[in-house]
Amino acid sequence: MVTALKKRLFYNKGNLFQYIASIAGAFSVMSSGINLGWTSPYIPKLTSNSSAIPTTSDEGSWCAVAPLLGSPFGAVLAAILADKIGRKNTTLLMAPLVFVCCICIAFANSIWYITGLRFVIGGAEGALYTALPMYIGEISDPRIRGFLTATIAIFAITGTLFINVIGSVMDIFTSSLICAAIPFIHFIFFILMPESPYYYIKKHNHKEARKSLEILRGTSDVDDEMDSLCKAVVRQERSDKPGFFDLFTVRSNRKACFIFLILCLTNKFSGKNPCLFYTEMIFREAGTSIDATLSVIIYCSVELIAVAITTIFVVDRFGKRWLMITSTAGCAISVFMLALHFYIKDFNLGNFESLDWLPITALVSYNILFSIGLSFGPVTVLSELFPISVKAKALCIADSFSVMMGTIVSKFFQITMDEFGTMSVPFFCFSMCSLVGLVFVVKYVPETKGKTLEEIQQFLIGKEQEAGGNKEGNFGPV
Repeated sequence: MVTALKKRLFYNKGNLFQYIASIAGAFSVMSSGINLGWTSPYIPKLTSNSSAIPTTSDEGSWCAVAPLLGSPFGAVLAAILADKIGRKNTTLLMAPLVFVCCICIAFANSIWYITGLRFVIGGAEGALYTALPMYIGEISDPRIRGFLTATIAIFAITGTLFINVIGSVMDIFTSSLICAAIPFIHFIFFILMPESPYYYIKKHNHKEARKSLEILRGTSDVDDEMDSLCKAVVRQERSDKPGFFDLFTVRSNRKACFIFLILCLTNKFSGKNPCLFYTEMIFREAGTSIDATLSVIIYCSVELIAVAITTIFVVDRFGKRWLMITSTAGCAISVFMLALHFYIKDFNLGNFESLDWLPITALVSYNILFSIGLSFGPVTVLSELFPISVKAKALCIADSFSVMMGTIVSKFFQITMDEFGTMSVPFFCFSMCSLVGLVFVVKYVPETKGKTLEEIQQFLIGKEQEAGGNKEGNFGPV
C-alpha cells in the first residue's frame, strides 16, 4: 500500500516536471506571438499621416509578412543544430537573438529597419517551431502529450494578446523594451530544464538519458520505459545517415507528410494570418459601433480562453481528430458570415448598420473554432508523426512550407483587397478553402490520443491494420 502510494506520488511529481519543462520552453513562443501580432496595433499607426516613420500600405504589408519570410532560415539552422547540440540548447540559443532585436526595434527610425529586425525574429521563430515541438513531444507522457504540445499555441496567443493590449496604450519604444524581457525570462528558467531523453539515446549517452527520464517521470523506476525508448530509437534510425528523400521514399513518412500537408493548408487557407496581421484594420473597415482596439483585445482574449479550456479539459479526453473536424467546419461558416457582411456593406445591398454586431461575432466565433483544433493541429502532428531519424528535417521543411503558405495567403489578402476594393472576396475564398480542407481532414487525419510515439510509428507503418487493429481515422491511399 505504502509502495503504491509512493509510486503514485512520484508519478504525479513526474507529471508536474513535464508541465514545468513544457511551459518553460513554450514561454519562448510568446515572443513569436508578439512579433506576429505586432502589426495589428502598429501598422495603422505607422501608415497614418501623423506617423513619425512614414509607411505606405505596401511597405506595411511587407513588414507584416517579414517574420514568415525569415522563418525558413531559422528552421534550416534548427534542423542542423537540434541533432548536434540538442533540442533544448537549440531553443535556448534563440533567446539572446530575440532579446537584441527587441531592443533594436525600440530605437528604429525606418520601416525597413523594423522589417529587417522582424525578419530576424522570424528566423528565431522558425528555429523554435522546429526544435520545441520535438522537445515537448519527446519528454511527454502519452496521456498528457496533447495538452503539453498545445502549450505552444497557448503562449503564442498570449503573446498576440499581450502586444495588442500594450500596443493600444504604448508607443513602439516602450512596448519593445517591455517585450525584450520575455526572452530573458525564458532563458533563465529553461536553462534549468533537462534535455530530451530521445536526444541522449540518439547520441548513445544512456546515462544522461536515464537521468533525464528519471527527472521527467519523478521516479527511478524507469527501466521499462528506458528499454522501450532505446528500442524505438534503434528501429527508427535503421540507417546511420538517413537522407532528405527518406521523407518521401519511406511509406510511413509519406503518410505523415500528407497528413501534415492537409492540416497546414487548411490552417493557413482558413485565413488565420490575415486575421492576425490586420485584426484592427478589419474591425475598422467593418464599420462597427464597437471601438476597433477594444474589439481586437476581445478577439484575442476569447481565443486565449478557448485554447486554454480546450487544451486543459478537452484535447486529452476526447482526442484531436474530432476537434479538428469541428474546428474546420466552424471556421468555414464563420469566415463566410464575415465575407457576407463585407459584401452587403460594400455593395449597399441592405441596411448593414443593423448588422454591426456581425463582424466581431463572426471573427470571435472564427477565433474560438480555430483555436479548438486547427491552431495546434499542425504543431502536434509534427511532434508525433515523424520518426526520430528524420524528425529534424521534417520539422524544418514543414515550418518552411507553413510560413511560405502564410506569406502567400497574407499577400493574397492584401492584393485582392486592394484590387477589388472589398474584403468580401478574400474571405469568400478562405471559406471555400476551409470546406475543401474539411473533406480531407475527415477522410485522412487519424486519432493519436493515448499512443506513444513508437505506437504511432507502428500505426503509420501499418502493423495495426495488418493485425486487425482499430480503423478509426484511416489514412487512406497515400
